[in-house]
Amino acid sequence: MNWVPRFSGAQHRGERHASLGQPCCDALVLPRQSFALSGFVLCDGAGGNDAVARSALASARAGWRALLRLRRELRSSPDPHLLKQFQARLLRHRGSVPLLDHTFLACCWDRRRLLVLQVGDSSLLVRQSGQWCCPLAPAKGIYANETTFLRKQTPVSSIQLWQSPSSAVEAVIAFSDGMESAFLSPPLLGHCLPETNGPLADLVIAEHRRRHGARSYPTWLASSLADPGLAQLSDDDRTMVVASR
Repeated sequence: MNWVPRFSGAQHRGERHASLGQPCCDALVLPRQSFALSGFVLCDGAGGNDAVARSALASARAGWRALLRLRRELRSSPDPHLLKQFQARLLRHRGSVPLLDHTFLACCWDRRRLLVLQVGDSSLLVRQSGQWCCPLAPAKGIYANETTFLRKQTPVSSIQLWQSPSSAVEAVIAFSDGMESAFLSPPLLGHCLPETNGPLADLVIAEHRRRHGARSYPTWLASSLADPGLAQLSDDDRTMVVASR
């Protein structure tokens, strides 16, 4: 039977938020997964209060429902009309929770394909034929902390979509921008996609495969995000999601 790899994830409240007594504003949803479908949604809230955290979580939950509908409707090339419908469904499924600024990264992996949607600067790495790539560049503004957020007026052109045949994907690592400096570096001259830290990604996947299924796995994954070396790169909230064949 062709089983689909399951996603595992962990979060770490950033040192800056912790020092101010603020919550982690990365929201991660890992829906119940089966042998035929797995996935996640990650929303990174802009700010550091409970309202921002609630808003990000509401969109992460609603985003999975909207993604499953898009998965059924999408054929081959991205259709702007379908992306607009996806955006409308997500916002409708959020209910009455006020919509505050946050990014959006969602992925579903089934027997046929890997489907990724991105708004903003959370990122996803894919390994194919032994090589890592970042198929969707994180959205950046003029300043380092500027990005694109999921809003009612967010243009469809800012909703990036990427898909690949499932059989071509060996592993996936996704993360919020608090992990970006560890995994990504600026594009080479003449290129538009960032360079990936392949050795680090391979190390993460090797440890994931070695430890996955053990009772100590969740503790290991969470403690990895609290590593002092990562804190030196960024004091922001850190979230990471991993899946591998």
